[in-house]
Amino acid sequence: MNLANSRATLGLTTKATPTSTAVNGSVQIGDNPQTITFPDANVGYSVRAFFAAGAPTFALALTTGATTGSTAFVTGVAQVETATAAGTCTTSGDITVTVTSAGMTGSPLAVTVPIVATDTAATWAGKVRTALAANATIAARFTVSGTTTAIILTRKPGQVLTDGVNSVNLFVANDSTLNIAIAAGTTGITAAPTSANTTAGTVTSGVHIHDGDAKDFEGVTIPTCVPNAVLFANGGTNALEIDGGGTLANLDIEGGSSILFAGGNVLTGETALTIVGSSTYLTVTVLAQA
Repeated sequence: MNLANSRATLGLTTKATPTSTAVNGSVQIGDNPQTITFPDANVGYSVRAFFAAGAPTFALALTTGATTGSTAFVTGVAQVETATAAGTCTTSGDITVTVTSAGMTGSPLAVTVPIVATDTAATWAGKVRTALAANATIAARFTVSGTTTAIILTRKPGQVLTDGVNSVNLFVANDSTLNIAIAAGTTGITAAPTSANTTAGTVTSGVHIHDGDAKDFEGVTIPTCVPNAVLFANGGTNALEIDGGGTLANLDIEGGSSILFAGGNVLTGETALTIVGSSTYLTVTVLAQA
């Protein structure tokens, strides 16, 4: 690849304001940002990794950009629960729809839904869907959907990791307690105490790696190289750990922070890294010389 103006900018500054009486102005603490150039750098690449819950691990070969995950990435599946409305309302009144879900605040949570005489099953099912979607606790955990007589709850991801371009949904494990129970009251509809587990939930696991195929942005295989500078940017909210063979051993990066290693001998001996994270994501950018 043809590279130009390869450089790193280092600096940490802050402004201090005196608090003594009759003293004003401010003082700069820290040096002005320093620019380090790498005129001989002829390799540049970035790798991004999304970590599911449970602290999965992946290895990055700094010298080639190749990556391997400790376990295969499992996308996960959202759990889907379906209740089916039956019977036409003969007497206006309230029905009670009770949603049970492990860990949900107030579970089992009862929602009162008024229906009127002559409401068909499809009509009052629509009213149930509206009432469930309007409940803040239920809506925070589930997407409410369905047509005609179907009343469907789809479990939302426990977390969504996004870098603004790529997104990874972290789905949670199947909840065997999930249920939508419909009590008829005096309305004449058909009670339905048990709903159907339409789709079992599958937890998201492993590490989802972008651009870790040891090729540059043009699809050319990255030659074996020596790193000049490496930037680690943790874009998630949780910390992650980077273990190397030398200066980077046992390096923890807090969520939302970046650490740059550039120039000198700070990367001497660092060829392969082991990176561990949980419900977070990381971007590694490397400048190197082949």
